[in-house]
Formats: sequence, structure tokens, C-alpha cells
Amino acid sequence: MLQRITNLSAEELEEFFLLVPRILCDYRDPNRGPYQLAFIYSNTPDNEDSSFLRAIELAHAGAVESLGTSEGNRGHGYEGFDHSVARLKALGLKNGMPVVKFDVGGSANTGSEAQKLAEYAQSIAGGDIAIIAPPFHMVRVFMTTVTALKRNGVSVRVYAVPGVPLPWMQEATHSQGLIRRKRAELLNDELQRIEKYRAPEFGSMLSAKEVIEYLNWRDG
Repeated sequence: MLQRITNLSAEELEEFFLLVPRILCDYRDPNRGPYQLAFIYSNTPDNEDSSFLRAIELAHAGAVESLGTSEGNRGHGYEGFDHSVARLKALGLKNGMPVVKFDVGGSANTGSEAQKLAEYAQSIAGGDIAIIAPPFHMVRVFMTTVTALKRNGVSVRVYAVPGVPLPWMQEATHSQGLIRRKRAELLNDELQRIEKYRAPEFGSMLSAKEVIEYLNWRDG
């Protein structure tokens, strides 16, 4: 018998199934104008170009006013803010696009970055925010971001912008450099983490149903 990846109930899996396409195929009315910020969630060197190339695409299309990414401790699979800016430029980002530094004050991980982004969102006057992550990481990134917004009482519209696809059967290091698997296999880890992080001791991530409610508010 095939071993289950998670212990989510049938109802919870149905809600998750309804949520995933709305994140990976997110829609934003172009008449809303450019994003005020496109935040690039940190990733390992194996996966970062997925997000960087998408960020450059947005910047060169005039679809964003500024980019943002994190500064955090080294040694956790992320090379830091200066490396990210240098890599963006090496991949073709033109001069003149502001890149905002988000100092997470420790390890740059999905949770700490979402919290810092929520704090930033409190300081802006309702501008839309894009969040960018590789496709295999995008669902958890979006759910974590919406959780941080709700926890901080922030009513801002965030939109998922998945990064450029990378080979699914290629091995890649992920999760602060702790996991190395084929990207297709990382999907198992992502689903397990989504379930794990719902516990209060791990951040009380919102359920799929609650994130759908956020999307309905955002798009209503």
C-alpha cells in the first residue's frame, strides 16, 4: 500500500486542491498598475535563479516599482542580500530598479521573511505586493505570507508570482541547505511542512480554507 504523505483529512485535501491553482495561476487586474513591491523569497543557489529571472521580467516590463529581498545569517543555504543583488545584475537587471533590503535579524527562512514583509506592508499605503518563489515552494510561501498578514492585522493585497520553472528531475538543495532531492520530490516535503506548521508551536499557519477566504476578500 502506498504510504500517505500527510495526515490531512479528505475535506482538508479537497480545500487544498481548490487552493493550489489559485496560487500557482494567480490573477491580478493589470489596470491596478504596477506592484509597489515584488518581494523575492530567499532560496539556495540551486533554486534562486527561478525567482531572480521572474523578478527581472517584472522589472523590465514596468510591472513593479521596486524589488525586495532578505538579509540574514549565512550558513543556512542563503547567500545574503549582497549576493542576491549581484546575481540579479549578472542575470540582466538594469540599473535604476530599487532593491529594498529586509533584514530579518537572523536566519532567513520562509517564516521570518513573511513576518518582516508583513511589518513592511503595515508601513505602505495599501500598495499591492507580489511575492516570488520557485514553483515547488510557491504554495507554502503564499500560505505563510497570508498567515503573517493576518497575525499582524494587515489588510494588503499580495499576489503569487511563481518563478521560472527549473528541471523537475534535477537534484537541488533546499530548506536552509538541509535537504537535497529532485525538485519533484521536494513537493512531498513542502506538503508535510504545510501540515507541520499549522501547529501552534510552529506558527499556526492558516488552513487552505482560510487562505481561500483571504483570496475571496482580495479579489472581491
